[in-house]
Amino acid sequence: MTKLKSLIIGKVKDKASIGKVRLFHSFSSKAVKNIHLALLKSTTHTCHKPPDSNYVSDVISYSNSRHGPAAFAAVMWRLRVTKDAFVATKSLIVFHKLIKSSRDNFQGLDRGRNNLKLNDFSDVSSNLTIELSRWVKWYALYLDRLSWISKVLGSFPNLLESSKEKSIEKDCVSSYKTGFIMRQTESLVSFFEHICTRPETPPLFQNKIVDEIRELVIQDYFTVVRLVMIRLQVLSERLIKPGIEAVGDSGSNDLRLVLLRIEECKKSLSGLFWRCRRLAEDFWCMVEILKAETVINDRAMVEFSGSVQTTVNDDEEMVELACSVQTEWVIFSDSESATDEVVNCDSEWVTFDDPMGLTNEPVRFSLYT
Repeated sequence: MTKLKSLIIGKVKDKASIGKVRLFHSFSSKAVKNIHLALLKSTTHTCHKPPDSNYVSDVISYSNSRHGPAAFAAVMWRLRVTKDAFVATKSLIVFHKLIKSSRDNFQGLDRGRNNLKLNDFSDVSSNLTIELSRWVKWYALYLDRLSWISKVLGSFPNLLESSKEKSIEKDCVSSYKTGFIMRQTESLVSFFEHICTRPETPPLFQNKIVDEIRELVIQDYFTVVRLVMIRLQVLSERLIKPGIEAVGDSGSNDLRLVLLRIEECKKSLSGLFWRCRRLAEDFWCMVEILKAETVINDRAMVEFSGSVQTTVNDDEEMVELACSVQTEWVIFSDSESATDEVVNCDSEWVTFDDPMGLTNEPVRFSLYT
């Protein structure tokens, strides 16, 4: 009876919302009215299934047109006014697909502004809606981070599945400064870290809406994996491989910290490997190799620093030895003017300029002939 009552109430709400949209947008353009109607029909209150793909296609068909901002505004409005977990999760899915479909025009949301404002969302009407409410809050923050990637990278990330696309991306990344590549990599890694915070669902929890969310997240995950791999390759060539940059560059320490952060995500992300297992294995293998190389280079730097210190100490001892020279007796023997007489001359200060830079201090030298 409870489910039947919820079903009836949901259908009434959907019809009422559609009537309001038709009335409110009676003087709006046809495109704007179609966007709102398609959005309402794809984000119903009653169905436990993901948004209807046909209606979602109608919404995102406007994403790369001049009506793209209207499509985003419609979804944002839907999220702000609803208190229903089903409507909220479906609206977020539509928003996610809008972002992916408008990658050429979408400029991203402001970082750290909690743009979707769903941190306090709560629907306690049933156990299912309580569980979905946790996903609503997490998914909203996820989309905030995903949209920020487009600002960090300059454009929304492509799939980079072909070798040609990967080559183009690597050439582009290679033209950046090391610090900028590092900042990009750290932002992408923070995206991994947020995926690790996804809600833990009960073993018997099955919901097609959550399955749709997981599917979209997995697609994004492997897209970001490809982007991170390219940046790690470039950073390794600059900071680790000999002959590119000096061993012990400060960036190598930052790279090691980034690798440690990635490694901490491995266990949580292992549940997503099944989709592209070969790519995942290659990625984690690269992380392990680079991490080992950074450790080896750190040890080499320590040994190098130790040898430099020893050399400096030896030089200091040589300087001290040179400065401790005392007055010497020097006898000149000449076959033509040999003499047994020793004539005492005045002592003078004589400065020796050492070409090796050991010392330039004056040494008292007394000359006798």
